[in-house]
Amino acid sequence: MLTVTAVMWQVMAATVYYAALVAMMRLAGKRLAGQTTTFDLLVLISLSVVLQQIALFKGVGNALVFVVTVFGAHVLTARACRRFPQFKRLVRGQPRPLVIDGRVFHAVLEEEGLTYEDLLAGCRKVGEPDPTRVSLATLEETGQISVVVAATSRN
Repeated sequence: MLTVTAVMWQVMAATVYYAALVAMMRLAGKRLAGQTTTFDLLVLISLSVVLQQIALFKGVGNALVFVVTVFGAHVLTARACRRFPQFKRLVRGQPRPLVIDGRVFHAVLEEEGLTYEDLLAGCRKVGEPDPTRVSLATLEETGQISVVVAATSRN
């Protein structure tokens, strides 16, 4: 049987766990969210498991409190992101232009942990293999690269 004190400790530990996961994702950059390699995924899962082992106290009751708390923290974070743009930028980041009018911003690619080949792959998804013919390529907050091709460049 869980005591109120035990539940409160588990709630605090689960909340810290969730905050640590959000911080890790933010520090890892948008690339991890949108351009995940097998290695990136293994590292993220390994770190999550280690944190979970620290944050989850023994017992089925604690596991239930942990799951409900993490889920609740996620729902509250999503709602706060919708309501407060500054909080959303803090948690999720903001879109960054990679190409504007054919000019590739190599410094932004480097800052975001992307390679030129990653940019080329994003361009190829819309059928334009040459970034110099792209009007706008943006690394979205989700980690995906969106590309707008000028109508004249397709001729």
